[in-house]
Amino acid sequence: MIVISGNSALSCLAEIGELDLLRRLYGKVTMTETIRIEAAHPSSPEALRLLSLEPPDLISVVPDGSLYLEETGALDADEASAITLAWQYRGSCLLIIDEKRGRKVASALGLPITGTAGLLTDAAAAGLVDFEAVFLRLSQTGFRLSSQVVESLRQSLRQSLRQSLAKHGPPAES
Repeated sequence: MIVISGNSALSCLAEIGELDLLRRLYGKVTMTETIRIEAAHPSSPEALRLLSLEPPDLISVVPDGSLYLEETGALDADEASAITLAWQYRGSCLLIIDEKRGRKVASALGLPITGTAGLLTDAAAAGLVDFEAVFLRLSQTGFRLSSQVVESLRQSLRQSLRQSLAKHGPPAES
């Protein structure tokens, strides 16, 4: 499976010091050259600029296709390039995208998506981070997420943990 990320998730994870979650959850993540160039722009957050100038080995940068999908015409270039790449791998990809318009287009195309918040919730479910602590750090970056969405994710995490416990039993004591 190819995992494709837009700038928002990369920026947030870099800012909160959790970029390695991408490796731990997915192994490797792909970004397009358009996304890398936008990330390097002087107005981008410093953590994202540094990441784009020397991407770690967990991030693969690929050239953009010559044409973006027609459905992405109203989107910014980075979103359009990520969605177009995901479309090329639609049978075996996950698109990490936060922007509302981009998520709407990707969903309409039937692409599997998650966002920064979903990724962090998955990491909490896997025992890689503490949900409350990581969402507190995320909120301090200026990432906008309503309290209702956070509560919904918290409930989803609890349900996931209950199902895991029912399936596998309590963890063994050391």
